[in-house]
Amino acid sequence: MDQSSDIPVRPTPPPPDIPRYTPPVPSILIPTVETTDAQLPGPPTPSESAPKLKLRVAQEPEIHLSPHGALAPFNTRAIAAAIDGMFALGLSITAWLVLPATFGISLPCLVGLAYLAARDSVAIFGGQSIGKKAMHLQAMTLDGESLAGNWQPGLLRNVPVAILPFALVELFILLTREDKPEHGRRLGDEWANTKVIVVEPATSKTPTDR
Repeated sequence: MDQSSDIPVRPTPPPPDIPRYTPPVPSILIPTVETTDAQLPGPPTPSESAPKLKLRVAQEPEIHLSPHGALAPFNTRAIAAAIDGMFALGLSITAWLVLPATFGISLPCLVGLAYLAARDSVAIFGGQSIGKKAMHLQAMTLDGESLAGNWQPGLLRNVPVAILPFALVELFILLTREDKPEHGRRLGDEWANTKVIVVEPATSKTPTDR
């Protein structure tokens, strides 16, 4: 008989529970500072804010005045001169078509030049040429007198511009004098002691109901 079978078998005890090692978590200390209302940050001052942008505002064009009204600007006078030039050309063409062919082209041209020279002194125009009337301008003496029927200053200021090369010179002089004390006065105005001002358009009056 085998004796080894009589020896009791002792059960193997379970292994003891070994706690796992976990490293300690360092605590973070956040310092607290007591603040009062005086220490609270307020809105940024102008010096602390972003740099300001300097905006350049376009200035309005300067209006040159005279004792009798505002002096006419260059662009308005140039348009009035162009209208007068077209009207003078129309007169020349009409005269060339109406007059006999024996006169040639010289007399029709003289008709247009005569209008350019006398345009501000014709009484039926009221002291305004066709171009000036359309642009609400009027030529007058420095004393404020109308040029209607006043032939000497009217012819003296306009005869030079009846010649095309000299008319271009006068336009250039007006343009270069826009920002100078001589604003609005070309050579013809200096010789005739005249000026061109802006006038209010005439309004038609309607009878009121009674």
